[in-house]
Amino acid sequence: CEPLHAVVYYAPEAFEEAAALDGCSRLQTVRKVILPLALPSLMATGLYVFMIAWNEFLFALLFLAADPGQWTVSLGLAQLSNGIEVPKTVLMAGSVVLTIPVVLLFFAAERLLTEGLTSGADKS
Repeated sequence: CEPLHAVVYYAPEAFEEAAALDGCSRLQTVRKVILPLALPSLMATGLYVFMIAWNEFLFALLFLAADPGQWTVSLGLAQLSNGIEVPKTVLMAGSVVLTIPVVLLFFAAERLLTEGLTSGADKS
């Protein structure tokens, strides 16, 4: 069973049928054909879920506020401003540090995301 590279203009069912004709089992079809085609959408979904979870504030405030050892970074940053007078520059620096992991992850996944947008385009 070889991965399909030349099949571009077929319906999704045709990918599975072509893999079966090439001798792939169902597991090989999923691993060698379906997952590579779905990888860009899985990466995009995973990136958005990570961004939503990373910036989650309300859930952390409701359920984790009693235990400071389990605070998220955004909750800790907000709690920092509630106590003593903290300079706004420190809060802004903390906000920038908070966004760095998301930005780095986006730039690392950008190639896969753009490949996913352009992989289905056909030249007419």
